Amino acid sequence: MVVLMLSAFRFGFAQVTTVSQAQSMFIYNFSRLIQWPAGSSNGEFVIGVIGDTEMFTSLTSFVTNKKVGNLSISVKKFEDAQSITRCNILFIGDGKIGKLGEVISKVQGSNSLIITERKGMINSGSAIDFFMDQDKLKFVMNSDNAEKYNLVVSKSLEDMAYKN
Repeated sequence: MVVLMLSAFRFGFAQVTTVSQAQSMFIYNFSRLIQWPAGSSNGEFVIGVIGDTEMFTSLTSFVTNKKVGNLSISVKKFEDAQSITRCNILFIGDGKIGKLGEVISKVQGSNSLIITERKGMINSGSAIDFFMDQDKLKFVMNSDNAEKYNLVVSKSLEDMAYKN
């Protein structure tokens, strides 16, 4: 079993057994530690997933009956950059990471937090990258990239991010 760095979030969730489940928990908690501009939600908080069916399934299951503030959470799956619609968070699976430039072009001007599962993509425009380090799930963050989308990252989230 993969040992996961979950101590950063002590919210009492059920046992996590897969990387996708751990990423789902992190993403949900990111949603609570980032401030979106007023009016950017249109009645629901949307988490988009491009290129990762397992992650889509895991996120859908994890956020059932959860809210971000007073907003219900909706998870949407996108097949490619052209199909992306408004989302607060957009997770790009490793299989679609080569399309990061297209994704960034598509969401430019929106208020979307871009998350990937490959370390180093923060240098290409994502705000958060997941990566594995000795069987532990970690994440790095580029707050400047989040700010480009008018998002305000909490100091506590910045402090939890892995530092090189």
